[in-house]
Amino acid sequence: MTVIVQNPLDVIIALETEDEMTGEEIFALADALDGYEIEKEVEDKLVVDIVEISSAGVFAVHIIPKQMLTYKDLIFFINDMVSTSLKREDLPFEKFNVKKVLFRTTEPGKPSETTDDLSDIKEKVARMWKGFKKDSMRSYA
Repeated sequence: MTVIVQNPLDVIIALETEDEMTGEEIFALADALDGYEIEKEVEDKLVVDIVEISSAGVFAVHIIPKQMLTYKDLIFFINDMVSTSLKREDLPFEKFNVKKVLFRTTEPGKPSETTDDLSDIKEKVARMWKGFKKDSMRSYA
């Protein structure tokens, strides 16, 4: 069984650092994180917004899925985003840990969608859209 994530979530991440981050390092990290989805051309899959960065190396990002994603997809993007950011010369950090995930459900108590195979759902959506003809779609205005 695979759970499909559709609601936004906040992810708290900590860099492994003994010293406090400088202002320059904080803004370099913000710059690296903020453009992730554009740089990696995944803006059709998710949106990433920075929520907070502390001088202790702890930061929060708000992730909004724009299509059906699994938890496995999300951790891939999170690991890729932070790893890519830390490759910059102005960020002298190597390791990080996900410390907390805050789920932002729009309808509390609503059951999650699950699937045995995500490709099944993608095929159903494709079949559903195949039935619509572009020239028969009229404006309701």
